[in-house]
Amino acid sequence: MNNEWQIIPAHAIDVHKWNACISQSNRPLIYAYTFYLNALCPQWIGLILNNYEAVMPVPIKKKWSITYCYLPVFIQQLGLFQKNHTTYPVDAILQWVTSQFKYGDLYIPFYQSLPNLPNCSVQVRDNFILDLKNEYTSIAAGYSGDLKRNLSKANHHHLVYHNKVNVQTILNQFYQAYHRAMHLQKANLNAFATLLLQKEMQLHFFARAVNDVKGNLIAGGIFLKDDYRIYNIVNFTNNTGRKHSANHFLLDQCIHEFAGTGMVFDFEGSSQKGIQAFYKNFHPTPEPYLHIHINQLPVPIRYLKQ
Repeated sequence: MNNEWQIIPAHAIDVHKWNACISQSNRPLIYAYTFYLNALCPQWIGLILNNYEAVMPVPIKKKWSITYCYLPVFIQQLGLFQKNHTTYPVDAILQWVTSQFKYGDLYIPFYQSLPNLPNCSVQVRDNFILDLKNEYTSIAAGYSGDLKRNLSKANHHHLVYHNKVNVQTILNQFYQAYHRAMHLQKANLNAFATLLLQKEMQLHFFARAVNDVKGNLIAGGIFLKDDYRIYNIVNFTNNTGRKHSANHFLLDQCIHEFAGTGMVFDFEGSSQKGIQAFYKNFHPTPEPYLHIHINQLPVPIRYLKQ
């Protein structure tokens, strides 16, 4: 690897220069800022080009004396972030990064052409975004017939969208509903809750909820927010909410609230057919990303850890 690049542990990174590089990149993502990474990653390293002209965060863990890379819960993807004037070839950095780990996973933005990465597999993961530059009526005109019928059902039940909801309540409901399917640990939830309490996060998230006509909470969400994007990071719907199409209503009302802002609504996945079909009802644009799985373990072990 060229000496232009340095590997720096998280505690030694210049926070201001790192975050400036993220914010000035062509596709800044909230997951890559130091305050977000530090809260969710006990250990991570930064790959840094020259004087923070390009950076790449890599969360790491160690098991059986092997350091491996992984993606923490509540982070969808990371990757290489370059200031607008920097055009370092992505394939070169990926070749080098993947050579440094015997095992692990990288989730990065989609690139049209990838280098040959020895002992690595590459899968395309689905994500969907909705441009909020137009007014709500224009956006809603693109909704599918199924979504329009579900919104009509929600309106028939007189659902109420509001912001008077406790964040911890939403997190608890989310955990109860999905922790088994998502292999979510209580520690993951606690780390995310702690992140939301940080001063740096106060302008970077908001919570919304849906109540039924009796005032009962039946759906809710926590959305991350930066200057460009709203991230559908956490949401839940209970049994009553599913019967009343409350999740359709929740996302539609959030889109209504931010329509015309020029931001992007990021649905945060998914490759699961049912969830994917639900998001496609909003007529979003595909924005795929890549999952690079590294396996350079010794041959007897390699095939056990595919």
